[in-house]
Amino acid sequence: MTRPLRYSLAALGGAMGAQWERERRDTLFLMLPVLASVLPHLPHIPAWAGIAFGVLFGWRFALVLSGRWLPRASVRWVAAIGCCAAVYAQFGTLFGREPGVVLLVLFLGVKLMEMQARRDLFVVIFLCFFLLLTAFFHSQSIATAAVVLVALHGLLAAMLTMQYRRAEASIAARSKLVGSMLAQALPLALVAFVLFPRAGAPLWGTSTDANRATTGLSDSMTIGNIAQLGESEAIAFRVQFDGPTPPNALLYWRGPVFGDFDGRTWRALAAPRRLGAARIEAADEPSQRFSYEVTLEPSGRDWLFALEMPLQADAGRYGAALRLPDLQLVASAPLHERIRYRVISQASFRIGVDENAESLRPWLALPAGFDPRAHALASRWRATGDGPEALVARALAMFREQPFRYTLEPPPLGRDGIDDFLFETRAGFCEHYASAFVVLMRAMSIPARIVTGYQGGERNPIDDFWLVRQADAHAWAEVWLAGRGWVRVDPTAAVDPARIEHGRRLAPGASAQAADGSAFAWLHRMRFGFEAIGNAWNQWVLQYDGSRQRSLLSKIGIDAGGTRLAALLAVVLAAMIAGAALLTLRPRVVRTPLERCWDEFCARLSAIGLGRMPHETPSSFLARIERALDDEPLTQARRIVATYERLRYEVVEPDREAVRNLRLAVQAFQP
Repeated sequence: MTRPLRYSLAALGGAMGAQWERERRDTLFLMLPVLASVLPHLPHIPAWAGIAFGVLFGWRFALVLSGRWLPRASVRWVAAIGCCAAVYAQFGTLFGREPGVVLLVLFLGVKLMEMQARRDLFVVIFLCFFLLLTAFFHSQSIATAAVVLVALHGLLAAMLTMQYRRAEASIAARSKLVGSMLAQALPLALVAFVLFPRAGAPLWGTSTDANRATTGLSDSMTIGNIAQLGESEAIAFRVQFDGPTPPNALLYWRGPVFGDFDGRTWRALAAPRRLGAARIEAADEPSQRFSYEVTLEPSGRDWLFALEMPLQADAGRYGAALRLPDLQLVASAPLHERIRYRVISQASFRIGVDENAESLRPWLALPAGFDPRAHALASRWRATGDGPEALVARALAMFREQPFRYTLEPPPLGRDGIDDFLFETRAGFCEHYASAFVVLMRAMSIPARIVTGYQGGERNPIDDFWLVRQADAHAWAEVWLAGRGWVRVDPTAAVDPARIEHGRRLAPGASAQAADGSAFAWLHRMRFGFEAIGNAWNQWVLQYDGSRQRSLLSKIGIDAGGTRLAALLAVVLAAMIAGAALLTLRPRVVRTPLERCWDEFCARLSAIGLGRMPHETPSSFLARIERALDDEPLTQARRIVATYERLRYEVVEPDREAVRNLRLAVQAFQP
């Protein structure tokens, strides 16, 4: 196997042995960019489809190395029919985006089995071009773009390879030429990207990974499910503040609100809109008002996260954000793509002061037959005659003073989960404390509910964006107090104040060294750098929509109206193409290395007054000037002329070594 492998590697460089045909050389060169074209699809297509393509690709590659015949047409027909049947069995149809992409990948593998003539090579290349285009249906990340660029470079190099006849350029020369072509096309691509009119959404629209993406939170909360997010570093959203940033203790990003409890799972109330909208009274304190922009990752939900308490919110092309009666912000449709929206929030506020017994009744309900010890404890506290505020303080004091502990790995709970947590395990995550607190409050006839979302964040010092990760997912409580309305109460802060004051990175189980940056600082800087690059890619490439386009062009004094923008794009592209034509279409004489040697020889003689006439051949030129040369220069000139004539007129393809020796002889020539 060593000898065929050695020959195959030599084939890539164009130095072929007699046993290698030109078609096999071109095929071998094409195999790598074909594989690179399929790679972006492998994580998104069924595993069997990736394995099937791998088998077909490996089979074809082995045939190239061994030099054996391709399979007959009947085998290829059976393979094609089998691919169609498998796709139909998987998706129930042969039409649509996902079945179409899988079919394209499989048919590319089948096409490799009949790739022999130059026409077949071109068909494979154009199939790969289409596959690279469809790769952005799955993902539009920088990594995907980089793989597509590498594959595109290889495919263009393969097309150049097929243009060579007997004289082939080296791989380095082909790569350099393709790089030059891409560099020339880059300005045109940038102008088209910046000026191409956009109706509102980004040019690429949605992608499959966006449709499949889900937020770390859920539309229900079972004790333990938020704890599963505690180690996830996935980014939920990014925030850029227009001015001062609130302290970490105020970074409560409000999300779904739960009020319906069945003994184990919390859900949103069945019909919250019947309760009416709660009134917000914002304090007139400019220092407590914050304006910011949120870049939210796709979630498949309509949830919009905002600091408590959002006063104004604009969901961009989704229109104005909707505020539900429980004060959760939602968009007009599920978010299957990354969006940006602006929010103004007020940290000093009162909400729901005007609630009445009818509107508060749903926030008091508890299931019958669950957690008897918790109800008994609530009855004893209530019998003391203390007011609601004192009872809230008493519950927080219990969490603070008794041996409760904060942990991401709490022990399992039984049927009466609240009782088990309060009286047995006393170890849990934020949803344990929020659930137990709300149950105690409701058992004492104090309206209460659970709010989920995120708490805290991490500032990226490179681009000044705040990163809120899935690990920042949090649950807290709200209680209704007469004269104050709904008041936020975070039982987790009573157990572990560092979780709220400094964020989850200083919570138990986190590395304090990693949090303060004294250790592994370079790893943090590298992570921040990559995340800043990804954020810039998201903001200026994937999220380059109509509003971002208008904002950019207005800074340079261009009115981005639709018709005028299209006309401007046409004029700029025409001007660039005309300028490129003037530079590249002018007559140029390309001189080979051999001809440059002869030019240098003639220039040396012309410098002493022995210039060559345009009509003179090398021999007649030498015959005319030989009397003016001394013996030694004349001998050198005769050798140079003889060598040049032999290489120029007798040899089909001059040997590089011979040309190099001639150049050395010319450089040593002193007439």
